[in-house]
Amino acid sequence: MLRNLLATAAMASALIVAQPSLAESPPNILVIGTNLTGIRTLDPAQNNARTVSELISNLYDNLVQLSPDDLKTLKPMLATKWSVSDDGNVISLTLRDNAVFQSGNPVTAEDAAWSIQRVIKMGQVGSTDIALWGFTPDNVEKLVRAKDERTLEIELPRPVNTDLVLYSLAGSSIGIVDKKTVLSHEANGDLGGAWLSANSAGSGPFALAQWRPNDVAIFNAQKAYWGGAAAMARVVARHIPESGNLRLQLEAGDVDVGQYLASGDLDALSTNKEMVIDNVPGLGFYYIALNQKDPDLQKPKVREAFQHAFDWKAISGNIMRYTGFPWQSMIPRGMMGAPDEAASRYDYDPAKAKQLLAEAGYPNGLKKVLNPSGAATLPFAEALQASARVAGLDLDLVPGEFTPAFRERKYEVLLGNSGARLPDPFAVATQYAYNPDNSDQARLGSYYLWRAGMKVDELNALVDQSMKERDTGKRTEIFKKMDSVYSGMDAPLVIFFQRTDPYVMRSGVKGYHGHTTWSTRWHDVTKE
Repeated sequence: MLRNLLATAAMASALIVAQPSLAESPPNILVIGTNLTGIRTLDPAQNNARTVSELISNLYDNLVQLSPDDLKTLKPMLATKWSVSDDGNVISLTLRDNAVFQSGNPVTAEDAAWSIQRVIKMGQVGSTDIALWGFTPDNVEKLVRAKDERTLEIELPRPVNTDLVLYSLAGSSIGIVDKKTVLSHEANGDLGGAWLSANSAGSGPFALAQWRPNDVAIFNAQKAYWGGAAAMARVVARHIPESGNLRLQLEAGDVDVGQYLASGDLDALSTNKEMVIDNVPGLGFYYIALNQKDPDLQKPKVREAFQHAFDWKAISGNIMRYTGFPWQSMIPRGMMGAPDEAASRYDYDPAKAKQLLAEAGYPNGLKKVLNPSGAATLPFAEALQASARVAGLDLDLVPGEFTPAFRERKYEVLLGNSGARLPDPFAVATQYAYNPDNSDQARLGSYYLWRAGMKVDELNALVDQSMKERDTGKRTEIFKKMDSVYSGMDAPLVIFFQRTDPYVMRSGVKGYHGHTTWSTRWHDVTKE
């Protein structure tokens, strides 16, 4: 009977993929409309962005997990329990004995150790979080080890708050892979990276059935999943980048969940009783980046002028209604060290901006090229361009996908948004306040302050302290000091909104919860 069910699901999803407007999606198939632009691989070690993190989180289990409604309490996943040595140097995790990979191989501590070693050795963007604790390709095999078949030991190379390490183990990039299967597909020392771009080798509730970049990803439920088979026999993630098209398909029932819809389409869907909009707070911000390699933008008064050149209040109730709320502190709202209120540090004041530009040597204003980081930030960039013109800043808006240029420091002014996966202000601090080496050769693209071209020794020291300190009260004071220094230095990353991520669901979809750390899981999703 199950075989017939899966066959029916397969035929139905084929119709969904081939004929987007044919009929409502079947009751045992979840269809997600999203934006798959730029995703070239589903290898967890090579990813850490929002959409791909969700896909990977359903192929690979983590050692521990965080539920979407509680980002402070770590819960078991592949590890059933864990402990920290008295000196705080070693984390020991005990793995469950009933988990198997999709190959049928049992999940062992050796697989877990090798998965972490692999991430560090590959050195791709997926290593961003775990590498912060001091792991390197040279030391990771010695420090991350299987004590026995069910016991994993993680010895820390330097003093670190162990909560941060455990949080990082819940990230999608640290999903546990099947060592035996992956190594059987290794080519030219790539640790199976090429094969994992379009194949899966995890113990998650779903296995990858098909992957076509910029088109579709199809996932089949695993009957032998240790947590029980998922209610959905199949999940289809479809590339629908045009917001109006996605809205129409949600309304028609062809799509069950929609991501990355524009504010106008979200407004239209908000009045539809068959739709639910879930606004999920994010650990990141919308910001203006001012490249400090540009001599004009190096001047503090020019950077201060940008703080007063954006009429952010004018868009807070429309363009940003679903995607962010006013916030101008580098510590996310509600986290330790965050101010009680930080929504009006930078008021729109065109006259003041013009005065600051004149004092900086630009009495007739200043002209720069403005890039959005991508399509999602283009409306924000257009609003900035209009209000900045009144303030004496002539910003030549050039649309496109400029995140790669941002990582290479090849821009003048950029409008972008950020996100983080560790539910701790340290994660955001590493982006906005940390830059240990400002040279071009360092290529520290994970750090936004490096992308902006500024190094501040006091901030570097505070970020390092926040990573090592284990006392919550002392860490809170560190983050308060960090925010004070940042807000008082005319930073080249001017923060205006804290990010939120809207997810639209048809009302019959139950159990789908957008996750602040982007690890939304589908195991408990049902459709009425």
